[in-house]
Amino acid sequence: MDTAALPAFFAVSLVVVITPGADWAYILSHATSLREALAAIGGLLVGYLGHTLLAAAGLTLAVAMIPGMLSALTVVGAGYLCWLGVQTLRHPATAHLAARAAGAGLATVTAPIDLRSIRPAPARAIMLRGAGVSGLNPKVVLLFLALMPQFVSADATWPLSAQIAALGAMHVLATVTFYCALAVIAVRVLGARPQLFHTVSLVSGVLMLLLGSGLLVEQVVSALG
Repeated sequence: MDTAALPAFFAVSLVVVITPGADWAYILSHATSLREALAAIGGLLVGYLGHTLLAAAGLTLAVAMIPGMLSALTVVGAGYLCWLGVQTLRHPATAHLAARAAGAGLATVTAPIDLRSIRPAPARAIMLRGAGVSGLNPKVVLLFLALMPQFVSADATWPLSAQIAALGAMHVLATVTFYCALAVIAVRVLGARPQLFHTVSLVSGVLMLLLGSGLLVEQVVSALG
C-alpha cells in the first residue's frame, strides 16, 4: 500500500460515513445531551475497532468464506436494529430531557424542572448498544471486504495486516471527525428547540426499524430467489 493512498481512502471512507444509516439514527436517538451522544459514538467506534482487528488478523475474510455466515450475520444485525428501533419508539426522548442540555448550558428551559429528578442514561449501556450497532452491521463487513482490498497491495513493503490496520484506523478517524460534528450540531439544535426531542427520537426509532426490516426482507427475497 502506498502511503499516498491513505488520504484517498480517508475521503472515500468519509463519504461512506456521511451517508445516513443506522449509526446516524443511533447517535440522534441519544442527542439529548453531548455526554450521551459521545457515549453513543464511543460505542460505535468500539465496533469499528473490533472489525479492524478482525480484518487485520484475517478473520473477517475467513468468516465471510463460511457458507451462509454473512446471511446469518445480516439476520442477527437486522434483528438487533429492529429491537433498538422498537425500544426507542417505546421509550422516546421527551422535551423534559432538555433539562440535561440546560444543565450543560446548551439550552434555556422555561418550564420548572428538577434536574435532580432526571437520571442520565448510563454511559456504559449506551456504549454497549452502540458497539452492537456497528459490530453487528453487515454493511461494515462488506466495507472491509469490498472497499479496503482496493487500497491494499501485495507488493507493498508493509505487511497486509499492517495495511488493513492503517486503513481501519483511517476509517475510525473519518468516523470520529464526522460523527462528533454531527453530535455537537444535533445536541445544540435540539437544546435550542426542546420540543423537537420527541420527534427526532421517534424518527430515529422508525429509521432503525426500517433499516432492520429492509435487511430482513432482503435476506428473505435472496433465500426465495
